[in-house]
Amino acid sequence: MVNEIGVNGHYNGTCPPDDILGPALHEYSRKSLPLNQRCDYLFKDFDYKIGLTTLKKLNREFNVPTVKKPPPNYVASTMIAELTMNNVLSHTVRRLMADIDPDGAEARFPGWRCQPKKRGHLTDTGIYYEVHFDGHEKLNFKALVCMGPVGIDIYGSRCHLTGRMIKLLVVPILPAALFVQATVDGGSETGEMYAAHLALCQYCMPQLTLEEAPAFVPLKSTDNITIESSWHFFTDYVGHDIKEIILLRKALNYFNPAHQFHIDLFSWLWPKIVQLSLNDFVEYWNDHKIRSQRYKLLPSGFSPNYICDFPDKFGLTDFATPVAQHLVDELRVNIPKSYEDCYRWVSDEFNTKAWEIHDIIGAPKFLSTDGWTIFCQMLPHFVHT
Repeated sequence: MVNEIGVNGHYNGTCPPDDILGPALHEYSRKSLPLNQRCDYLFKDFDYKIGLTTLKKLNREFNVPTVKKPPPNYVASTMIAELTMNNVLSHTVRRLMADIDPDGAEARFPGWRCQPKKRGHLTDTGIYYEVHFDGHEKLNFKALVCMGPVGIDIYGSRCHLTGRMIKLLVVPILPAALFVQATVDGGSETGEMYAAHLALCQYCMPQLTLEEAPAFVPLKSTDNITIESSWHFFTDYVGHDIKEIILLRKALNYFNPAHQFHIDLFSWLWPKIVQLSLNDFVEYWNDHKIRSQRYKLLPSGFSPNYICDFPDKFGLTDFATPVAQHLVDELRVNIPKSYEDCYRWVSDEFNTKAWEIHDIIGAPKFLSTDGWTIFCQMLPHFVHT
């Protein structure tokens, strides 16, 4: 049983129960957090303040993996095999196994030929002051050659200061919190986003004038680098693999764009697979440690999550402003498409039938390497009904 009154005989909050503390310590280890940051999160998450000595003792007590105590060889081999299996082009494997930092990927990978654009240093006054938005088209119907009308558009948002990925979705959606400035590159989403964000800013932050803090700033795509650069990291992490697997259809004839059942099943199945891959990338990116950059004006050497969770340690202000749900509901009334329509890939009838068939075949996990296997298992059930 752990010491419930803190360290050195002083009261430092109440220690959480073992069934809560143990998993939390393992989660901090999985995220590769430094020991001092784990102490910060214990205090933030559980109001439990301890020092490094006590933390090391707890790690030993709960058998938390460390750099000096890696998993057994057979466990490590299994982990590497699973990682390799789900990355057919080995981009992720090369990056993680060689410990290559994505922030320096352009300079380290061979084949980079374009001359980089000369830029100044990024600056900002606080977290969530400016959020960048952009769409990713590498999996849409134009990119999936010979796949007919099917495609998967991706939309994302990223914090300017911390680099934290806020949302990566297969269907566009605004974040639940309000920020001061939205930055886009003038794409198809510009008009609706401008009206929506401007209305919320004027209501929720009347103390700021639009002259002092513009609510909406369109930029050229080449200047919207905070979010544009994230697509490069995503494609290297798992995007290339997903596209390569989807395009296997051309060689193996799994998919026929002339049949509506094929189109509907693709539109039901593959967005789910891509979304899970996006979620995995967001978790990895927000937990990874940004390389230390001597001349960078913004914080470096820490993970985006840590900077966002502890802005005071960096002298930053949190500009995120919670928005009441009724304001969002009132605003949505004026938008032509409903929330459900924006997220509807197939008809409600097909969606219900597809989930039933998915259960019939054993409810397999939505893994990219199993995508076409699931497709082929489900398709006969539609044909014979």
